[in-house]
Amino acid sequence: MTAVTRPRRTKTLVFGAAALVLSAVIAAGAGFWWNKHNEPSQASRADCALAQQLVDSAKEIPSDRAGIEKWEKTAQQGRAQLKDGYLAAGISNYHGLAAMKAKGGETPAGKKVLQLSDQANEHCADALVTLTFPPLSS
Repeated sequence: MTAVTRPRRTKTLVFGAAALVLSAVIAAGAGFWWNKHNEPSQASRADCALAQQLVDSAKEIPSDRAGIEKWEKTAQQGRAQLKDGYLAAGISNYHGLAAMKAKGGETPAGKKVLQLSDQANEHCADALVTLTFPPLSS
């Protein structure tokens, strides 16, 4: 080895180590961003309380067509007040299933209601509110 190659080797090792550390920091930052990006949105406590009221309103769907349509419009206006659109979408799906059942349609499987409940509760986790979805089966 000559005197010229030793500093070059040291310099290469230093730059290689720095590049490795920089790559690790970038990977950790990207992982953190990806985690945050894929978390469900978090609704406020007020949104979650309103969502529970909207879910509970499905217990009182009238049996006649005109009453069902009136209930659907009222429920839609209530959902429009929710600031978290993803939470509102889950409530809307539940309302759709409840209205379909009230109109004499097929009763949704309990798994579907449980899935909607789980998705909605993910949005209310930070608000420390647990939404309770009544089963729609007969």
